[in-house]
Amino acid sequence: MGEEVIDEMPCSSRPAGRNRLKFLLGGGVIALAVIYLIFTATQSTAAYFFTISELYARGEVAYDRYVRVSGKVTHAAIQFDPRALMLRFQIADESGQTLPVVFHGPKPDQLRPDAETILEGKFNGKVFTAQTILLKCPSKYEEEKGIVEEKVEAVR
Repeated sequence: MGEEVIDEMPCSSRPAGRNRLKFLLGGGVIALAVIYLIFTATQSTAAYFFTISELYARGEVAYDRYVRVSGKVTHAAIQFDPRALMLRFQIADESGQTLPVVFHGPKPDQLRPDAETILEGKFNGKVFTAQTILLKCPSKYEEEKGIVEEKVEAVR
């Protein structure tokens, strides 16, 4: 009469250590993927902000890098080809240096001489190719100082 030995552990269960290791590895892979996605997203949207003088001073270091440049639209001719959707103009900074700009897209309504702009794009050493044009609102939309003072007096 032999005694039967009953295995108390079912065949399908594994030690808890293996499951925990798989869980940690899977979580680590997911965490690395999220960190990679955040890093690549910030790198693609990061841009240095320069004046025109600073951009020229950087030289070849700034070539073909995504940057932001600020300046005022000069009185030089603003050329727009509606068929090709190509806009050409120049901006200048306070020092008087100018930067020729090319933009492929529709002409912004507020683009006029002396308009303050912020351009985002790439500089190849000769021409700045803008991907985005941001224009500050003209001063004609701002209230005059006397009108504001009258309103303040009326409130008191």
